[in-house]
Amino acid sequence: MSDSLEALRRQIAERATDDGDFYVACAETDERPAPLTGRRFPSEEAAEDAAELAREYRDLLRESDPELPEYCFAVYEQSGEPLTIVSTREQAEGQRENGLPRTSRSVTVSGDGEREWLRMDNAPVVHVRRDGEPLPDDAVERQLDSKL
Repeated sequence: MSDSLEALRRQIAERATDDGDFYVACAETDERPAPLTGRRFPSEEAAEDAAELAREYRDLLRESDPELPEYCFAVYEQSGEPLTIVSTREQAEGQRENGLPRTSRSVTVSGDGEREWLRMDNAPVVHVRRDGEPLPDDAVERQLDSKL
């Protein structure tokens, strides 16, 4: 089995490039599990081939570990520039129930060199990614519970 896994990893690596515009990730969570972690591909076709090889790889691994998570892989094109988030917080009148001063928070999200495209004032802001990877559900839930 290890020879088969290594062969599949090698085939995926052969299709990858350092500066490709495409990547393969889970359609539901955007996770890029092994053997796709950090891989980019030069074309949509190369990424589709890698997705199929990754399915085979994970099916083979599942023979040893039936609890291995299953992913629905999809091909995505890298966007231009990453999103930019600018957040400001100003003190407002009064105090919260916990005794802390009230604040007003504004968040602006923009990207791809376009003009401002999303602005929220005093709306809950929940972070769902850190360092390019999705946060676990419990981390998002804690943010929602704390009414950020």
